[in-house]
Amino acid sequence: MPLLISGSADLHGSTKNYIKEVGDFTKDNHSGRNLLFGIREHAMGAIVNGIAYYGIFRPSGATFAVFADYMRPSVRLSALMGLPIFHIWTHDSVAVGEDGPTHQPVETTSGLRVIPNLDVIRPADPEETAGAYVAALQRIDGPTGLILTRQNVPNLSSIPVQTRREGVLKGGYIARQEQGELELIILASGSELNLALQAAEKLGSSVRVVSVPCMERFDRQDDAYRESVLPRSCRNRMAVEAGVSDLWRKYVGLDGVVVGIDRFGMSAPGDIVLEELGMSVDNVVKQAALAGLGA
Repeated sequence: MPLLISGSADLHGSTKNYIKEVGDFTKDNHSGRNLLFGIREHAMGAIVNGIAYYGIFRPSGATFAVFADYMRPSVRLSALMGLPIFHIWTHDSVAVGEDGPTHQPVETTSGLRVIPNLDVIRPADPEETAGAYVAALQRIDGPTGLILTRQNVPNLSSIPVQTRREGVLKGGYIARQEQGELELIILASGSELNLALQAAEKLGSSVRVVSVPCMERFDRQDDAYRESVLPRSCRNRMAVEAGVSDLWRKYVGLDGVVVGIDRFGMSAPGDIVLEELGMSVDNVVKQAALAGLGA
């Protein structure tokens, strides 16, 4: 895609979105396609908006998810104007680890989801991430935010590649089909999809797991598709995400269970923080059992 240009707020080494072999845009090289914004998230958002508004290039910018707050006015305006841009927001949860609560976004993803006309995609593995980039580039009536992890996540090979990639385009899809009568649906996004899949194995064959990388895209699907993924007949539901929990209530209801993080994080290695704050297979199984869900 020769018209795709990208950049980072002085974080290319961490956000990993540097486009290889196309050079940097500088005062001496106007053909470069990597923009070096410096530590200026708000300016980055404004510049990306301006490039998109001009109408030729497909621009994007990158920083840590927690720093999306610095660029929120620009993001809001891009959604208001319907600009076809995308942002890459990485280091998306308490798994950031030792940087501590200041750098561990717990409310950020939900805070972005409530901006009208902004698609927020939190993919679970490499194939969902590929689908997320396709979704961002196919969308021409508004902006997209890609919410990506810092920590390594497994390639969820139990789910066909096509299912994962196309599932992202629809915003949600069945990642694990129940066997026999459906008794419980577990919804998850991003790095917690793997937790949900592992928990479902322990909870029994009657459990369905639904990946919801993008609430906005899923909510735009027709009633028939949404019903096929989240049938109204199954009221036993729970959701798992390493962030604040309230937005998941629209899918699980007031009686459902949300395993989330409704507090700020802590400074420790990422895997320890996740365990301490309940983002573990054992805790998902425990919370399901306490609620009388599953086998």
